Amino acid sequence: MIKKYSLLWIFIFFSFSMFSQTYTMSNGANGTVATCSGTFVDDGGGGNYANSQNSTITFCPSTPGDIVKIVFNTFDTEGGGGLCTDYLDVWYANAVGAVGTNNDRLCGALGTATLISTSPDGCISLQFISNNNTRRAGWSATISCATPCVTPIAGLVDSSTVNICPSTATNPGALAVNFNGSASNAPGGFSISAYEWSWGDGTTSTTASPNTSHTFPGPGIYSVSLSVRNNNTDIDPLGCQSTNAATRVVRVLPPPDFTGSSLTTFNVSCGDSVNLNGLATSQTMATNPLSVSGSPIALPDGSGVNYNTTLDFTGLFPVGATMTPGCYPTITFDLEHTYSGDLQLTLISPTGQSVLIYDQHGNGTNFGVCANPADDGVAGCPATYTVVNAGGVNWTAAGVTTVAPVSGTCSYTGLCETGDNYISQTYNSTNPFTSLNGADLNGVWTLRVRDNIFLDDGTITGWSLAFPGSCYANAEFVTPDIATLTWSNSGAGPVVPAQTTTSTIVIDPGPGGCPAPGTCVGNQLTNNVTVGPFLNAGSFTYTLTAVDEYGCNYVRNVAVNVAAVCPTAAISYTGSPFCSTSLPVNVNLTGTGSYTTGVFSAPAGLSINSATGQITPATSTPGTYTVTYTIAPNACCAVPTVTTTSVTISAGPVLSTLTSNSPICSGNNAVFNITGTPNAIVSYNINLGASQTTTINAGGTVTVTVPSVTTNTTFNAINIAAAGTPVTGNGLSAVGGITPANSTGAISALGAAAVAGNCTQLDNTNLVLTITLQHTVPAGTSITVSLARDNAAGDVTVSSGGSSVVFNGGTLDLLSQITIIPTVSTNTITFTRNAGRLWIDGVQYTFTPPGCSSTITNTATVVVNPLNTIASGTNQTVCINSAITNIALATTGATGATFAGLPAGVTGSWAGNVATISGTPTVSGTFNYTVTTTGGCPPATTIGTITVTPLNTIAAGTNQTVCINSVITNIALATTGATGATFAGLPAGVTGSWAGNVATISGTPTVSGTFNYTVTTTGGCPPATATGT
Repeated sequence: MIKKYSLLWIFIFFSFSMFSQTYTMSNGANGTVATCSGTFVDDGGGGNYANSQNSTITFCPSTPGDIVKIVFNTFDTEGGGGLCTDYLDVWYANAVGAVGTNNDRLCGALGTATLISTSPDGCISLQFISNNNTRRAGWSATISCATPCVTPIAGLVDSSTVNICPSTATNPGALAVNFNGSASNAPGGFSISAYEWSWGDGTTSTTASPNTSHTFPGPGIYSVSLSVRNNNTDIDPLGCQSTNAATRVVRVLPPPDFTGSSLTTFNVSCGDSVNLNGLATSQTMATNPLSVSGSPIALPDGSGVNYNTTLDFTGLFPVGATMTPGCYPTITFDLEHTYSGDLQLTLISPTGQSVLIYDQHGNGTNFGVCANPADDGVAGCPATYTVVNAGGVNWTAAGVTTVAPVSGTCSYTGLCETGDNYISQTYNSTNPFTSLNGADLNGVWTLRVRDNIFLDDGTITGWSLAFPGSCYANAEFVTPDIATLTWSNSGAGPVVPAQTTTSTIVIDPGPGGCPAPGTCVGNQLTNNVTVGPFLNAGSFTYTLTAVDEYGCNYVRNVAVNVAAVCPTAAISYTGSPFCSTSLPVNVNLTGTGSYTTGVFSAPAGLSINSATGQITPATSTPGTYTVTYTIAPNACCAVPTVTTTSVTISAGPVLSTLTSNSPICSGNNAVFNITGTPNAIVSYNINLGASQTTTINAGGTVTVTVPSVTTNTTFNAINIAAAGTPVTGNGLSAVGGITPANSTGAISALGAAAVAGNCTQLDNTNLVLTITLQHTVPAGTSITVSLARDNAAGDVTVSSGGSSVVFNGGTLDLLSQITIIPTVSTNTITFTRNAGRLWIDGVQYTFTPPGCSSTITNTATVVVNPLNTIASGTNQTVCINSAITNIALATTGATGATFAGLPAGVTGSWAGNVATISGTPTVSGTFNYTVTTTGGCPPATTIGTITVTPLNTIAAGTNQTVCINSVITNIALATTGATGATFAGLPAGVTGSWAGNVATISGTPTVSGTFNYTVTTTGGCPPATATGT
């Protein structure tokens, strides 16, 4: 981080004076004077000035390009303390401005001070006003001209980043770095007089030569900043300072983090191998320029005096970066000052934009924890104040003050100014920061403190300016990638095998924080190797070397100390006995030292791999075998190491056949028939559902029935296991109690005497006994416990496999038996004394372990045919000898159909899953028909009715002759099948009617003539007609 501090004191007061010529401020307008020398005095000369003066004068430089400088030697007018009655107003301009527009106002008894024009034309204009009361001595000032600063430019011949390997590397770099500032220049005919170096490590130096060297303290990132001054001392006695700073970053690089790598020392036995774990992680080193802080500023009493201090932010922001609302800074200052109404605080940007952050708000309110009431230049106890654009409290808000204490509690212990003090907190700026928008961020920022009223002094003990982290361009950080990570040894001991390095990206690995808003990306290399076996005693060194992207080498040594001891070994085969149908089984080999170099052997009949110990049950003869593992003598051990274990190969059960009753009709039972090894247990599922079991009977068969199936049903046999042989066991070993061995082995008879010779005792000093069983018993095993009380208080809790039972009964000193049933598999049982003395005889249990089993894949499927269906029959009524409407009945599952109850002339047929009834009935009547499907699963039947109606008939009409107006003889015509009749051609007065299957013509004709009548039946089958005359 670049930190640059400069302090320029400008005391601005107002007066007149000239070298070689005296310029008097006479009443009225005194015009413009072009001069670079002279004395400037009030109108009283050596005496007091006159009353009621209103005079003006302007001084401009007589040398083009210069600026006017007025140094007041004396100044005394009426007024002061904020109330000026006789005063001198100042404008940095070539004319006096309107009232209230003056840049400064001077009054009272002032000391020596200097005015330097800031106007582009170099002029200063003044106006003196006096009343008609008290007159004082006025002023005398010296006028001169100063040459304005032509800003020099700082430059480095080489500004590239310097990367240095730290002292922890095996190839450390030199911490002394050379710098050459001869690229700097001083325009305007001036020359560089001083090179000011800020080394970024808290130290600074100034050289007259551009070439220098600096030694950096150690790991870290150092932002070196060079500012220069020229030989123009008119404005600043030190010379005009560059507004830019040339920067160069020096990074003394961080070493990687080896956390996670192997220990530095391994102590092993001869024959052991060692896992060497290599892990190296990038580390982040950062310099986050969150703020730049300034030095203390004394604020002596003055009136109209500006005190400036600067902070150099050159190079900390992107080139050309300007102020935006997102980059508004936070100003923090530690201030002690009596009478805050005396002060104005202004923040000024590198390009001149400014904001008034405090404007004489407090009147008699003081700054600080304890403000020194004496104007003696001694600082009181400051308080810290923070100013922001928004989000704080207003200076004028209620509750921002507190009552001052009596005396100071810091280095100042004197009395405090009475009254109220501003509370230390965050305040809002008097004016908004919007006036800074567009200002350059890079460059020199100025805090100006203006003392407006005589009396009262104070001190700023420090101040800082902080910008949001996202605004910075080069908050420096480095996270070196690890390029390689390798193991090596000095040549003694086993060689390092082929190595594989794995790289992983790491984000913000630390330990330094990553500057906002960026992300620090590094990597992590992993290189793990196994070295060994170590066949000779001694000490061996292995080196892990990490090389980063800058070529810095870092090592971590691991010492392997090897002791000469014989190996130990143990072998076992999990799951014995093994079925002859089992897959190959690998050995469990454990041990110490070089225990993996032995060979395996077994008697004939057991197929075994002598190198790996794997056995193959499928090619072995059933039986029990002893497997031997032998490690030959070697440099670590002079005698062979031998260990054995027992393996049993059992003939496995078989499932011989699996048949079914396929196919069946939907809704019938699916039946699966199994033959195989008698008493074997078959595990199976139906249609890949939940696993179930069935046991083959002693005759070697079993049937599994799945009731009422409606879809194809598959039986999947997945395992067959032989019936296990019951196993009885007791306690194998015991710990706790008195004589724990007495509670192992077979138990005594119920009611036998409990004595020290056959029981373990629990008492008030031997509280717990744990027995390890000879077997791991499954959940649900009934364990018989033989025990007794030795006195009436005897009380014990027995627990095993998640279950517990309390015993506190039975006859004293005679064995009782209780039962405990574990809920999970276990191989221990524990007795915990609750009270009194107890005898524990032992335990006994019987369980049946599973027999030899094999995975099988037999399957059988019952095909389920759906039931026949037929559509519902329909009813139909037709006339005899008339074709019926075909009756089509859809069927499923059938291959044909039979038809019954059809009238003569009507037949049935089946084709394409449709039963069809068609034809012309030749007889009348009601016919209830039945259609039954054939083929497939049980037939489906449907019924319906065909009603055949006979044809209508009517008797032959008769002829009759009657006289007009004489009643005719009724003509009765018998009908069948009709429901009525119509009559046509009858004479007037004669009508027809139908009732009871008879059509009757009756009446008295009222007209004469021959009438051919027609009678036609209605209803039923086609009408019948009779005629007559």
